[in-house]
Amino acid sequence: MRSTEAFEAFYKGELKQSLQSLDQVRKTILTYGLSFVGVLLLSFLLAFVIIYFFQPGQSGMILIVVSLILIFIGGLIYVSSKTKELAYKKIFKSKIIHPIINFISEDLSYHPNQKINQNQYERSRLYLNNIDKYNGDDYVSGKIDQTVFEFSEIHTQYKSTSTDSKGNRRTKWVTVFKGLFFVADFNKDFEGSTVLLPNYWGKGFKFFKKLAGVSRIEKFVQLEDAEFSKNFNCYSTNDIKARYILSPALMQRITAFKEKYPKNPVAIAFVDGRIYVAITYSKDLFEPTYFKSLVSIELVKTYFEDVKFVVDLVEELNLNTRIWTKS
Repeated sequence: MRSTEAFEAFYKGELKQSLQSLDQVRKTILTYGLSFVGVLLLSFLLAFVIIYFFQPGQSGMILIVVSLILIFIGGLIYVSSKTKELAYKKIFKSKIIHPIINFISEDLSYHPNQKINQNQYERSRLYLNNIDKYNGDDYVSGKIDQTVFEFSEIHTQYKSTSTDSKGNRRTKWVTVFKGLFFVADFNKDFEGSTVLLPNYWGKGFKFFKKLAGVSRIEKFVQLEDAEFSKNFNCYSTNDIKARYILSPALMQRITAFKEKYPKNPVAIAFVDGRIYVAITYSKDLFEPTYFKSLVSIELVKTYFEDVKFVVDLVEELNLNTRIWTKS
């Protein structure tokens, strides 16, 4: 796997010039944005002046004419800004994210407008809520040694409707999962499902951990590794198979992986010979910045580290180690 030092050389030789060109586009978009805000402020100011200093009939006509002119100008600025913003994102992913992914491994394929199939998300059994919106992008697929894997950003939501005391209906969209969703072939054959969910209860509270899984077909499994159980609650359709999958070595790797990234809730599922990993993020991982210069090794390195972080899962969880039960 490529090192951070190698990436720094790649940045200077391949990315920096593209970033300098893109940074000019970023500044133009900001200029458009500031111009749009300026037009809005000018509209309010002119409206105040016209209403305050002109006669009622006269001020109405002037206000209508001025408003139409400013709306037209503001509309042009807004449309131009959005057009440039879409082009900016497209070029950024083509000229920056795509080369970064190929730098990490030429065996990786990147499709910025695609996402993990919804069936994969549902098969994972990580999130059982019925969802009304399924969005995502930045799909990456590939193979490291013998392990085929794929991942993308995913945002799932359901619609919640409520009625207040006055009979007014309110609708809001509730996020079920937002982050990075990873799917890979696992190195052992098995049937059924074993699900690891973040443990918010601590070491004790066994009753509440069982209660949390009451809506699942999987039942709570008490594992012997105390450190692992501090981070995850385990639910499985078969406790014997759960222990077969979760070897002491794998539990240590998962614990080390979780402790390496303590701020990101991690959920993991093993379903019918595949592993699913859902890592919650509040930010969009592969989107360009607007308020900071793009020409920064530290900024661009975060994109490299985000991709490498996911690819490293294959090695972190030792997915390439094949035993006799799986060819």
